[in-house]
Amino acid sequence: MKVLHFISGGDTGGAKTHVLTLLSNLRKQNTDAELLCIMEGIFTEEARELGIPVTVIPQKKRYDISVLGKISGYMNTCGCDIVHCHGARANYISLFIMNKVKVPMVTTLHSDYKLDFKDNIRKQMIYTPINSFALRRFKHIFTVTEAFKEMLVKRGFKAERLNVIYNGIEFNCELPVMEKEAFFDNINVPYSPHKKYVGIAARLYAVKGVDVFLKAAKAVCDKEENIDFVILGNGEMWDKCKAYIADNGLAGRVYMAGQITDPVVMNSFYKYMDINTLSSYSESFPYALLEGARMSAATVATAVGGIPEMIEEGRSGYLVPSGSYDALADRIRRLCKNDEMRKKMGEVFHDRAEKLFSCEKMALTHIEIYNKIAKEK
Repeated sequence: MKVLHFISGGDTGGAKTHVLTLLSNLRKQNTDAELLCIMEGIFTEEARELGIPVTVIPQKKRYDISVLGKISGYMNTCGCDIVHCHGARANYISLFIMNKVKVPMVTTLHSDYKLDFKDNIRKQMIYTPINSFALRRFKHIFTVTEAFKEMLVKRGFKAERLNVIYNGIEFNCELPVMEKEAFFDNINVPYSPHKKYVGIAARLYAVKGVDVFLKAAKAVCDKEENIDFVILGNGEMWDKCKAYIADNGLAGRVYMAGQITDPVVMNSFYKYMDINTLSSYSESFPYALLEGARMSAATVATAVGGIPEMIEEGRSGYLVPSGSYDALADRIRRLCKNDEMRKKMGEVFHDRAEKLFSCEKMALTHIEIYNKIAKEK
């Protein structure tokens, strides 16, 4: 079987990790998986480095419809049995070519489509309704959490069209890391063996709740002298975050390390942070937590999206209400003061993730569903 995965190519974060991990593992399972994108970027570079075949048919603007014929033509002549779409832009294009493509087209819902353009009112008004309409045209939709499936059913999607497949991550390999002091030096954070470090790796957009993380950091720093905070990521809230740190006297306690693309540095981040956090208002099944689980990181996250399906409250981590910086601060202080609890929670999370959320399991579940869909033809 050959599956063509269609995505814009400008994606970062969890969607990029999901697609590249999925395609790599589909190919390991002898499924011919290729990538079709409409722009070059880090996404396509990393795909080629992984040995994934990539075709790019450039579309400079969303309203450039001149490429539609080229895209549908490629889908019909590349020999694929299924086209698997990812993301709003791929869904938008598929809306116009679905009737011309001769093989089944499916899509994965990586996030709440009503929140995808939350930070841009103009895009939200234009593209959210289009994506919503496009989603309803797909006969099969994969969701990365049970919560997303329930959300779609409540919005009128038929349950029999929906398949839940959790994100997966590689466990059967030894990940390279830096020496601890070298890592902290690399991200320009002063290291002290007498301190605990709390980290968050997220795009700096409103939906990620970095404001909640910062408020929790202030609440902790006001009471504790030996806990510092590290933010990895970049985005439109960068200046607001810097201003909050300066205005609240958090310089030297909260550090902004910027966007990190080096996998060794990222592995080291999850290994050396005493607590890994995620304070999002909305999430799917975040790789930022799975990557922490792989390193046995103690975790505190908001109970949104599929996170409660990933973390067992009080056993493999702590869950806090969305927007509750005081609850986040409380769990951080509690874990920082209990080394044994922190270690135990990290180990339990690792074992749970390895059992339930491996990339092999993700790939095999996709193949099983692909085969069912192909037979429907």
